[in-house]
Amino acid sequence: MGVVLEVFGHRGACGYLPENTMESFELAFELGCSAIEFDVVLTKDLVTVIRHDRDFSITTDIASRNLASVMVDDLELAELSQVRATERYPDSRAESALQNGKYSIPTLREVLTNPKFDGKHLIVELKYGKHYKEAGIDMIGAVKQEIEKSNAEQRGLKLTIEAFEFSVLREAKKRIGDLAKYVFLSAPDMLPEEYDELTDDLLDEIAENFDGLSVHYSMILKSDLVERTKQRGLSMFTYTARTETAEGEVRAWFERLASTGVDGIFCDQPDLMIDVVRSLA
Repeated sequence: MGVVLEVFGHRGACGYLPENTMESFELAFELGCSAIEFDVVLTKDLVTVIRHDRDFSITTDIASRNLASVMVDDLELAELSQVRATERYPDSRAESALQNGKYSIPTLREVLTNPKFDGKHLIVELKYGKHYKEAGIDMIGAVKQEIEKSNAEQRGLKLTIEAFEFSVLREAKKRIGDLAKYVFLSAPDMLPEEYDELTDDLLDEIAENFDGLSVHYSMILKSDLVERTKQRGLSMFTYTARTETAEGEVRAWFERLASTGVDGIFCDQPDLMIDVVRSLA
């Protein structure tokens, strides 16, 4: 039997359009993605908006907007209405950079209620969960409220919530419940404090609490992690396939990632991975 796996648009189709924009999300689905992934942060007035970094100067033109701060924590949604997305990697993604200044920063509500996404799978990453909790800000409550208001179930939306912070994801599952699935994120330098690797004990704890595990590809290429994860009934995913970080020829690299036994791969250029998956099926 050949390779069977899902391809997810990482921050949309961010290899082609500025990341975490509605335009990038819609393109990802047009290219054939099974799902799109995006990141959620909070404004000063506690509106959930789609961005990877609290520092908006990294992927927006906020520095040119004469606002009091570049940090999303310090700005209300109304102030951000004039801000536009920019390309994170302008040198290596020149065509995407041509779209700088064109696309607005979407709110979670706008994404969840986009009729083009009815029946689609949306993967929501909770960013800076511990930061918000320590500041007394209820990020999970804000996300839950938007999910409930969106009538996601009635519209056939499939939702997955993911986070690098174990306690944050566990609280999200407790409070949001069956409205979503839950996937724990991990990287070599981002593990729960008491662990320095994904031991069997940690995998057992993940399996007791969540539905899946998603790890940086470096953690699965030369290990039995995929097998150990699936033995526990967890779905297994990896990130991020992108042409700019390919180890060797791009197609061969994508084929290598697709052959690891994972259930899904997050990609910046998802159409290229979709083509690889089809050829290996």
